[in-house]
This record gives sequence, C-alpha cells and structure tokens, in this order.
Amino acid sequence: MEPAKKKFGQNFITDKNLIKKIINILDQEPDHLIIEIGPGRGALTLELCNRFKKVVAIEIDSDMEMILKSNIPNNNLDLIINDVLKINFENLIKDKYNRISIISNTPYYITSEIIFKTLKISQKINKAVFMVQKEVAERICAKANEKNYNNLSVACQFYSNLKYEFTVKKNLFTPIPKVDSAIISMSFIQDNIGKVNDDIKFVSFVRKLFNNKRKTILNNLTNITNNKQKSLKVLDEIKIDSNKRPENISLNEFINLFNEVQNEKN
Repeated sequence: MEPAKKKFGQNFITDKNLIKKIINILDQEPDHLIIEIGPGRGALTLELCNRFKKVVAIEIDSDMEMILKSNIPNNNLDLIINDVLKINFENLIKDKYNRISIISNTPYYITSEIIFKTLKISQKINKAVFMVQKEVAERICAKANEKNYNNLSVACQFYSNLKYEFTVKKNLFTPIPKVDSAIISMSFIQDNIGKVNDDIKFVSFVRKLFNNKRKTILNNLTNITNNKQKSLKVLDEIKIDSNKRPENISLNEFINLFNEVQNEKN
C-alpha cells in the first residue's frame, strides 16, 4: 500500500463510521455533483460515488492514481491528477446538476488557500464540508471579540452559514497526526453579497485590516487610506470606536466600514 507523504500533508481516514458521518453532512440529493479535494486512497470517494450522481476527485499525488482507479470501479468518478490550486473550478461546474458541493480532508498546508478558492465560487455551489486541524476550525468559526477571530473567519461568515460539526480524534487517521481535526460545514448564502458593490474587494479589504491585529482599527485603516483624519471621519460616521482592534469588529461593522470607505472615494 502506498505510504502517506508528509510533503502533501497526507493523513488517511480509516474509520468507516466516521466516513459515513462526514458524508451525511452533505445534502443527500442523489442528483448532485460532488467535488472532492485530496481523495488520497479513496476512503470517502467510494462512499461518495455510491451515493451521488457525479464525483470529481482532485488529487495532487500521481502515485494515488492507480490505487484510486482500482479501489473505485464506479463509472461516475472523474479523477483529476493535478494541484487543486491550479484547477479552474468554474470549468468543473456543470449546469445540469441540481446541487453542487465540495468536500475535502484538507491538506493542512494549503487549508486557507483551498477555502478562499471555494469562497470565490460560492454563488455557484450549495455547500462545502471541510476536515481541517481543530485549531483552524476554531479560528474559522470564531466570532468578534474571540481571540481566534481573523480575516478568514470574517470571509467565511460573509459567504456562508458556518457550523463546527464535530471534533475528529487524531487516532482515527493513518499515520496518526500530532493534533486533532474537526469537521466544519459551510452552507452558502447570497444575503451579504448584495450589501457591498464588490465582494472580492471586500474580502481583500478585511484581510488588510487584519495585517496587524495588535494595532487599532484606526491604524490599520490609515494604512489603507493613507489619511488618518479621513479614517477617523469614516469610523466616526459609522460609530466604530477608533481604539478597537480588528478582532473586536463584527461582520456587519466590516461591511459598513467597507461601504463608507468606498463612498468616501466617490
């Protein structure tokens, strides 16, 4: 059996009950396109193929190709051997499917990149289920005024209804990783996208405001506007205390702040 490769952050799931529990989080409509990132040896993939009409699995490790093809005889699997960060998701999405979901036992070293890539197509998919390191899951699901709250938390909450589903103990993987993992689900919503004139710019704006979490929102905003007085005026206009730090600002306040800065430009 092909061993796990550290460079790809591979840790394989072996527990069949866990596999079913993870897949049960997805909407169970059979007429469904599932995009799986990092299938590994195919533990999740086989169950996905048994339940859903079409599965596209993206695997970076070419050594897994023959294993996947021999383990999964189903003709509803499309296997792509490539780096997921090089894949154009839009090309994978087919209009003929009623629902589209993404699922991944996410390689820890590219977790944020995969999630941000998913958010960019959030208007075209219904749900994402990610297995990530427990600490990362807590960060993603953190709310304002919690220590783990960051720009990824804000972005995920902007695009989706987030849920920390459950913790996965490290001894359920082969090889056993150093830390526990967790399953999070994201049910995508359109509500917030209409509140800003450019959602991609909004996410970039929030990321810049978190560049230095120790600094006040005023200092971080001034780094964007290059004008402290203008930044003070903007914060005063929408009633945000200039001494607050980015981790104290709620999603709605970030939206208001972005819109006010945009208005000031016009």
